Amino acid sequence: MKLHNKKFLHFFSFLIVYLALYSCKSTAVEFYYNDKTEKTQYEKMAEESYFSTVPKGQQKTDKDVLVIFNGSAFNGKTIIINKKDSLLFDLPPDPPGCYGILFKKIPKSTKKIRLSVEGKKDVFIPIISKYDYIDIGDATKTKWGVNYSKNFPSYFCM
Repeated sequence: MKLHNKKFLHFFSFLIVYLALYSCKSTAVEFYYNDKTEKTQYEKMAEESYFSTVPKGQQKTDKDVLVIFNGSAFNGKTIIINKKDSLLFDLPPDPPGCYGILFKKIPKSTKKIRLSVEGKKDVFIPIISKYDYIDIGDATKTKWGVNYSKNFPSYFCM
């Protein structure tokens, strides 16, 4: 009978540890995945605009992922990427009130991106090699919204 109780105790201990670890998982981010491969007319226009305005040496290649930061989520803040690169988001709004976007090209060989922004929890965003674009903005006031996409995302401010 003692052997049976010992197995139960081990199972119960394992269950408690598992539940404790599960409750510690990051609730600071929501991930979304867009697996469609056919580009819409707006996505084609946005991609053409990117490649025509960004200097050739700074453009995304097949070995890179393009991280896109949505202006309304980062207005007036500095974004720190992997504790070394920083982007200051101080773009003035355009007439409809959009704050624009900023781009950061990161090699796909990088396993994850650590992002720090004041007022939000630091978050680790994995790089998934089958996606070429990562769009980062707000999911809620306290959560990051991260969208993985195979196509260049298009933006429209309303």
